[in-house]
Amino acid sequence: MPRKNNSQQTISNIIDVSARLFAEKGYEQTTIQDIVAGLGMSKGAIFHHFSSKEDIVEAVIGRYSDKFLAGAEAVANDTSVPILERFISTVLALHVSDDTGLQMAEHLHKPQNALMHMKIERELGDDATPILAKHVREGMEQGVFDTPCPEEAIGRILSYGNSAFDAERLATLTSDELSHKVTSYIWAAERLLGAESGSLDCLAQLFERFDAANGHNSGE
Repeated sequence: MPRKNNSQQTISNIIDVSARLFAEKGYEQTTIQDIVAGLGMSKGAIFHHFSSKEDIVEAVIGRYSDKFLAGAEAVANDTSVPILERFISTVLALHVSDDTGLQMAEHLHKPQNALMHMKIERELGDDATPILAKHVREGMEQGVFDTPCPEEAIGRILSYGNSAFDAERLATLTSDELSHKVTSYIWAAERLLGAESGSLDCLAQLFERFDAANGHNSGE
């Protein structure tokens, strides 16, 4: 048992250090030797648990995806909350708001981490789609949503969001341009779900922290 615990701790340490290095330097720029130096262990010890750097990054992505998804599932399962509010809260929960999560999110939005960001968004999308589609079907029963294809609608909304708000595009937008893009995104999401106009406006919260963190100024 102690050996198993030690092994799990070693794996956790490798993921911790690798996540920090990927965030600081970018996945492509981080080498196995960087990870070896950061951990203070041999390359052989790392390869005992992971077969490659690609294997390590998948573990890093899995950790953060699991964290985001756990928060979303906790919100999604609270049936005491009205369905529209629960749907919005579930979407917002997929984007962590604690200091550690925000720091990681800021790193992921840097151009050098575009690959990691894309992988996390894709994994989250695959896992989140059935959760959100279930909300949509429940909302349809209550007259909140009206769409013939819940899964496809959610898939398009997530895909559109990943494409429209990728790191490089966001970095070039002024505050006014970002506001217009967010308004357009919410409008499209409402149409895809058959939701009342303005009912998903709270989703703008997803982009407020990014806007403030990047010091966007109106028209600049």
